[in-house]
Amino acid sequence: MPKLTYRTFLAATCLFAAAVLMAAPAAGSGVEGRPVAKAPVPRRCAGADASAVTSSPGTMRSAVVCLVNRERTKRGLPALAVSTQLNRSAQGWTNTMVRTGLFTHGPGTAFARRIGAYGYEWETAGENIATGFLTPRSVVVAWMASADHCRNILNPSFRDVGTGERPIAVGAFASGPATWTQDFGLRIRTRAGSRNRHSMNGCPY
Repeated sequence: MPKLTYRTFLAATCLFAAAVLMAAPAAGSGVEGRPVAKAPVPRRCAGADASAVTSSPGTMRSAVVCLVNRERTKRGLPALAVSTQLNRSAQGWTNTMVRTGLFTHGPGTAFARRIGAYGYEWETAGENIATGFLTPRSVVVAWMASADHCRNILNPSFRDVGTGERPIAVGAFASGPATWTQDFGLRIRTRAGSRNRHSMNGCPY
């Protein structure tokens, strides 16, 4: 029987957790950014059911972003844009969790400080992590079925996303591969992607 705790879901073969943080508005943060680009999202996501063990990290990252954007666009939310800075942050943290054997966002607001350290100046930031999921589809399905993770994916404020993946579990937290991190963000002085909070408030799915 799976055990559910605040912001953390623990099962026999997998583990995942979510975090989200909002900064106090910076001076001038009310200035609107450019209109949100409506990036096309393919009907099928290449690599969605591919094994992390036999696929490249790039294929895994692209598939996860595609699946996340499908969840957003089918609910009327804009697709997220891939951020190189958030990719580096997410991949770096995935590597750290695998190396240390610690499945965590770090103490307090560590995840948001990590994002900032890669040069991403955020107004709102979120992070999902998971270990023990072999394919992009399996990890996104699990995140969507967990309220906090789902809310990060469907948060209308976010405009950017970065993804990290390693085909290895974090220590003894899971019985099989792989480990995933997804970082979400809205830059300071940038308009939120949407104001439609209906889908986020309906989580999980």
